[in-house]
Amino acid sequence: MATTAHSTDVPQVKPLARKRFRPADAFFHWALLAAIGIAMGALVWLTVSVVMKGAGSLDLGFLQDKASSSAKRAGFNSALVGSFVLMLITMVVAVPLGFAAATYLEKFAPSSRAELTVIANRRARALALRKEAGTIGGAGALLGSVSVAFGRVWARIGPPIVRIIDVNISNLAAVPSIIYGLLGLAMFVSIMGISKSLLAGGLTLAVLVLPIIIIAAREAIRAVPSSIEQGAMALGATRWQAVRSQVLPAALPGMLTGTILAMSRAIGESAPLVVVGGVAFATQRISANPLSAGDQPLVAMPLQIFDWVERPQQGQWGPLAAAGIIVLLIALLLMNAVAIWLRNRFTRRW
Repeated sequence: MATTAHSTDVPQVKPLARKRFRPADAFFHWALLAAIGIAMGALVWLTVSVVMKGAGSLDLGFLQDKASSSAKRAGFNSALVGSFVLMLITMVVAVPLGFAAATYLEKFAPSSRAELTVIANRRARALALRKEAGTIGGAGALLGSVSVAFGRVWARIGPPIVRIIDVNISNLAAVPSIIYGLLGLAMFVSIMGISKSLLAGGLTLAVLVLPIIIIAAREAIRAVPSSIEQGAMALGATRWQAVRSQVLPAALPGMLTGTILAMSRAIGESAPLVVVGGVAFATQRISANPLSAGDQPLVAMPLQIFDWVERPQQGQWGPLAAAGIIVLLIALLLMNAVAIWLRNRFTRRW
């Protein structure tokens, strides 16, 4: 008997409806492009004007001579060396603290009260079993009991404290830089008795960039897949060994990129240095040795440029200020170029 082939119904695909033209969307689009164009045009105009005005004063003598009251003999050497020492102090102080804080907050900070309570109860049971077996006693048992009690207390107060720290770090990253200058003046100069020197300025800048470094380092650590850490622990490594040997090396390129971008902000800051006691005119040559920073006046490139811009004889000092801006821009571009190279060279895609 012949079979009749039944044709299957093929659903017809309806074309998408054409998006309706909305004047408000078009207006916002063109307004956004106009705003970007105005900003970029102003940036290009300022850059070209500064280069044209300061290129004639930018020579080897300008980089080697120290500051002077005469525009013909004034140089940028003291400010350049001062900024170099400031960046060294800032990196030495802020980078280890920032990386350590980011590692603790991301990998070892208490996450939930229930998890910490389970860990404390497990330690209490293990301590009770050791006491019954007689393998621990005296001072060891006392220290174990104190550790268990502290674990239970930390299970209650630990997670809220970590959440408060997280919120404060995010808020501190957006605080105006002049507030950090007031903090540095009160903490390092008034309380700790450090003179108004490169050391006080470097410590102030370290406090300024510390929240930025912590946030960038945490994001880099968070980008590493958790399976890498879990695999290391499955092979017998402790939590710290897995983080130290696997997670941190994988996250290091991102951490360094964030650090360099934070240093790029610090090298152009002038407000906190002015508050701490920065000077723009130093007759002595600044030593590049950071160990002698406590005896060196607080000079930096932004302060020197600010002083030259404020002088009334702009026909003499204006080209010097423009040349100083060019040097500062070159330093910023080099630091950002290094950050981009590190990101492209060592970043892994998981």
